[in-house]
Amino acid sequence: MKLWTKIKKSFNNYLNHLAEENKKAFGEGKLDCCSLSKQENKK
Repeated sequence: MKLWTKIKKSFNNYLNHLAEENKKAFGEGKLDCCSLSKQENKK
């Protein structure tokens, strides 16, 4: 059972890291085509 616990913990850490990176890249609002194209123009 310890193996599955390690796998689950590792996967949860990966998902949390992915969520943080998405917040940095896209913000916390709802994603739609208009806001994404506006964000690209700001760069």
